Amino acid sequence: MKLMAMAKKLAAAVLAAGMITVLPSYGGVHDIAVTASAETTADGFVIENIDGKRLVTGYTGAGGAIKIPADVDGIGAFAFSTNSAVTSLSVPSGVPKSFYIDEHAFYDCVNLKTVSINANITSIGKSAFHGCLNLETVTFKGNVTNGIGTRAFANCHKLKKVDFTKSNAKLGGLSGASFENNFELTEVNLPDRTGAVYGYNFSNCPKLESLRIPESTKIVGTEVFGYMFGCKKKGFYLSMDGNGQSERSVKADGTKSLYVLELYTADSAKFQKNGGVLYDSTLFSGDKKITQQPITLIVTEDSDAERYAMENGIAFKYDTGESESVFSGFKTTSTSSSITLTWNAVEGAELYKVYMYNSETGKFTKYKDVKNPKCRVNGLEADTKYRFKAVVYTKDADGKLVKGETSKAVSATTTDKKSGADK
Repeated sequence: MKLMAMAKKLAAAVLAAGMITVLPSYGGVHDIAVTASAETTADGFVIENIDGKRLVTGYTGAGGAIKIPADVDGIGAFAFSTNSAVTSLSVPSGVPKSFYIDEHAFYDCVNLKTVSINANITSIGKSAFHGCLNLETVTFKGNVTNGIGTRAFANCHKLKKVDFTKSNAKLGGLSGASFENNFELTEVNLPDRTGAVYGYNFSNCPKLESLRIPESTKIVGTEVFGYMFGCKKKGFYLSMDGNGQSERSVKADGTKSLYVLELYTADSAKFQKNGGVLYDSTLFSGDKKITQQPITLIVTEDSDAERYAMENGIAFKYDTGESESVFSGFKTTSTSSSITLTWNAVEGAELYKVYMYNSETGKFTKYKDVKNPKCRVNGLEADTKYRFKAVVYTKDADGKLVKGETSKAVSATTTDKKSGADK
């Protein structure tokens, strides 16, 4: 990895002269191609036209708080890698929807503390922020349509909060180990439209005591919320990082709830607090004694997350809260054949579409459009549990109906015919 770092610096120097371009590839090794002279902005962003896209491929600025230019299509692979001068990153709302952050873009930016994505973007590549040891908060204010790559935020030891602040944002999914080994992580707010979450995603996040899994999210793989390589007893465990470019061993001491992590490096041929190789030294911040608190998943009934929790013995509870956005005040009244739903009026609402869950199709099907925040659902079976959602619609400047936010699912049970009483 020392050799790779030297090669990267040499490539950057030649890039500044406008002679070559580092092209991203899926294999982790980047091809060199001849290109036109690179443009360097007054703020130090090196911008190149590659395959018809304007990409930030390097940075020569002073660091500190940086704001990506709004007229670029993305941030290229390794563009800021190992830059210790950058302390915060902001992606403005004006970037194209096809904007993306490529693999290893901010790899080992050890002084980066905050990341704010203020736009709809397509993706964040593998290991994009891997090893940002002082990163504390990551905020998304829009969609990440294709999702977040493998180990994108792994080994960010001080990362405390990951927040999708837009309640109806879309997250295409989380590839394997996207948030692995984040020892201070306490809060993750996933958007309602989150795709699949893959294995080892939140493994070794000892302070993440609860996590809400959206209803439609699929859980794929093993030890998504697990521990270091499933270590249950003392011993040495081998692991590979990324494309297998760096092999190291982890020493586990104790049980699943208590272990000590030490890093083994090829340079020293022994376990030590900090590795002698730059690539390895960011993996763990020395001997780390961690008590893992059992995580509790917040799930929706009949969801894939509920299934995963039950099959893997993970504590869970049902999500009974209302939407944190425009919907509030849901109440239900039941008879043996009907359920009446009421909620607080949404400002500017033209109508509401009420949906009822169909257990045969596994989907919510529209039941009725209503003008007021009230809907009576008739023709139901006695002593049976049902689930509902509501969607608000407003009008735009041209008077056309525009779909707004969707409420969280609300459950209600019809009464027993014999009792004749309302619930």
